[in-house]
Amino acid sequence: MLFLAPLLPALATLTLWNSPELQAEPDELFPTSTALAEGVSPEALDALSQLIQELIDEDEIVGGELMVIKNGRTILNEAYGWRDRESETAMETGNVYCVRSMTKPFISASILMLLEEGKLKLRERASKYLPAFDVDALREITIEQLLQHTSGLTMSLLLGRDHRTLDGIQAVAALATEVEFAPGTEFNYSDQGTDTLTALVEVVSGMSIVDFVNTRVLGPLGMTESTCILSEDSPLRDRVCSKYAGSRGTWSRFWNVEEPPLFPYFLGSQAMYSTVTDYARFMKFWKDRGRVGRERLLKPSSVRKALEPGPFAFRAATGFPGLRVDYGYLMQLWTEEGEDGDREVVAFGHTGSDGTHAWVFPEQDAMVLYFTQSRNNSTGLRVEEAIGQLFLGASFDANELAPPFEEYLGYYWEGEGDLYRAIIRDGDDLALEIMGKGIAPLSYVGGDRWKMRSNPSIVLAFDREEDGTISGYHIGDHQEFRFEPASDFPSGEEVAALVAKTHRLDLLETIGPIRMNLELDFEKLGITGEASVVLAAPGLVRYDAVVGNETEQLTFDGTDIWYSTSKKPAERMAGERLSTMRRDNSFARFGNLTEWHPSLRVIQRLQPHGEEVWVLRGGDTSAPAVTLYVHASSGRVVAEDGMIFADMAGRMGRHTEFNDFREVEGMLLPYQSETQLAHPLIGTIFSTITDIEIGVDVADGTFKLE
Repeated sequence: MLFLAPLLPALATLTLWNSPELQAEPDELFPTSTALAEGVSPEALDALSQLIQELIDEDEIVGGELMVIKNGRTILNEAYGWRDRESETAMETGNVYCVRSMTKPFISASILMLLEEGKLKLRERASKYLPAFDVDALREITIEQLLQHTSGLTMSLLLGRDHRTLDGIQAVAALATEVEFAPGTEFNYSDQGTDTLTALVEVVSGMSIVDFVNTRVLGPLGMTESTCILSEDSPLRDRVCSKYAGSRGTWSRFWNVEEPPLFPYFLGSQAMYSTVTDYARFMKFWKDRGRVGRERLLKPSSVRKALEPGPFAFRAATGFPGLRVDYGYLMQLWTEEGEDGDREVVAFGHTGSDGTHAWVFPEQDAMVLYFTQSRNNSTGLRVEEAIGQLFLGASFDANELAPPFEEYLGYYWEGEGDLYRAIIRDGDDLALEIMGKGIAPLSYVGGDRWKMRSNPSIVLAFDREEDGTISGYHIGDHQEFRFEPASDFPSGEEVAALVAKTHRLDLLETIGPIRMNLELDFEKLGITGEASVVLAAPGLVRYDAVVGNETEQLTFDGTDIWYSTSKKPAERMAGERLSTMRRDNSFARFGNLTEWHPSLRVIQRLQPHGEEVWVLRGGDTSAPAVTLYVHASSGRVVAEDGMIFADMAGRMGRHTEFNDFREVEGMLLPYQSETQLAHPLIGTIFSTITDIEIGVDVADGTFKLE
């Protein structure tokens, strides 16, 4: 008996699955998956795709592309309509779009980098760096007000002006001469404010904005299919979509790839070109709180600040039910009211006036990118309604579409002599039970394929015979075959009787309570401890341990288990934790097994050291169960596979071997045990009985902590 509550919290985040057959190669960025595999309703996803096609059929847009990413995997990426309608060039996945205002978050990232380097401060005035702003109307505008669109600058000073007559972003910033309201008092979406920040990046960094974005953002993110300036010799040019303006039935092409670049210099408000996949990389960077792989480009605190709603609502329409649009630092936010009245972010991203959209749902670990080249269309609202059904509606359980669990339940092995695994029910789940390792709940992904919920890259692909019965499963190239225990094995009750006859714990009724004092050695951790276990008929247990500076206590009075540590007061166990801990004692291993286990069945006959051992399961496949290894000739229980519960780490697989059996007043008890937990850092735990006291007096309340 060893629950290890004091030791496990610091280790709880590490993987418990280390079997070689369960290892998987790392996947590429956004690998292809299916809706079902990622727990998304296939019907809702198909409805979203059909909606985009309807928009094409209704001439609401000329062309477009849709990408849906869930759990880091692409579950849909389709193209619709025309890249260039006049030449009848079909839209394809991977085409390049001008993302217009979706450029703004790149400027946000750039400013945040300079803030982290101490080259800027949020409350500093832009006039400190831009001489054109050192006039009465503009002098008080701060960096943060420009980020939040509260500077008072107009929407754009390029409207009605040929921006090609200006010689760059500094000239664009210098167009400002007045504000529409006092800085910081209202919200006004402003391209002019973003272009001012773009000019600021150049002045403060000493680099051109193109070089800064290329070297500090696009390069580290691996965004090779994005460009600040679509030059005439750009390798992306052959995939760029033609641009259309108008509305349903009146679309008119106003630019195509045969024409000069629309933007001769980089406008931070609107000039970026990108693909849906590349922009998804950029959104993932924000979702991962500023990290790209192992490299950190922004601190989590900077990202958190950028995604906080500003002082004023955006006042933009949205198709997400119950949400409103707010604004952070050059980032759109879709929010709901929290319990304290504050706005809580449900999604973030941005939209662009050429019809591009990106939404990130952090809680759902999902992203949706919907790109068109049809300027100023409003179809994003209809798409938001469909996305709301996909990710913000009722939860979807893929297992509801699975075949009956009973078809999979059973015992599996590589072949004769290999220790069995089991496919079992685990509460409401189907699960893989690996003896001594643990239990992995499975999620249905379609076609007799189930993924491990704890490690979705591991997929069990079940095989069927011609008559439809399950014959085994594959994990990659690893194969397991379903089998039935041999009919000539002894019954579980026969083996249980042999165990009871060998270990004779029934003698406690006449001997009286015994106390076993133990030494504990966590060899790999370099920690030792002491414990005592009191056993009394009929099945009463008390356990006290001191490991390092921590204590642990457990009592079992035949009905209730009470458990406490030096960090937690006594608590009565319930549910699965109670049933698991109830069987973690000497009576359930060496006593009358039929009283402690739901059912008993011999699953295998093994010969690990040339000696025949019965593999006895203490339950069927309707739930997790203990597996005992019983020496066929002597009746000694030589090993056990089971589970423990640990604070924070939850349940964990355990394999224990029992050694050095000695006779004590007619009982046969193991004086040594070696326990291996399914955890890479703990190693083997050695437990040694130092002495046993016979017929000890036990006070009232010994077997109950309250």
